[in-house]
Amino acid sequence: MNTKLNNIQVNPEFDDLFSFESKEDKTEHDARMISYRFLSEVEKICEEKNIKKKDLAEALGTSRSYITQLFRGNKQVNTYILAKLEDALDISFEINAKLNEDTKEDFLAKQLPVGFFNNKRYTANGCIMYCLKGSKQKDKTNEIVAMMKTENKYKQTAG
Repeated sequence: MNTKLNNIQVNPEFDDLFSFESKEDKTEHDARMISYRFLSEVEKICEEKNIKKKDLAEALGTSRSYITQLFRGNKQVNTYILAKLEDALDISFEINAKLNEDTKEDFLAKQLPVGFFNNKRYTANGCIMYCLKGSKQKDKTNEIVAMMKTENKYKQTAG
């Protein structure tokens, strides 16, 4: 069964993204998402201040591999690392809580604007996403790689 949201059809294969085998699996997933939200903010600050990951590791007094593991999701941030990040980057994290009142359909509708699947390139919250309809997976991958290369060439000549 496809879920329809404002002219968007969500493929049934994506239903598994929001289902978990156990409560423990869901909790583990939620913990990773919280860690990613913190690291996303850290990454934005590092880009603004032109701080490389190796410099961040040095400022935190930790190894480059640990920083890589954090940003790849192999390890999760803890409050000790958050405190060290605040000190090293001269920042403070703001904490807000809100009730989760969205259904899965509401959540997806907020994530994917109307017409999303008709675009080849979409930017949201500093992330670039590529989406292609039709054709074989190999063709889609090759086209996306070509778009990314063109974009990088443009950035190099413009900057």
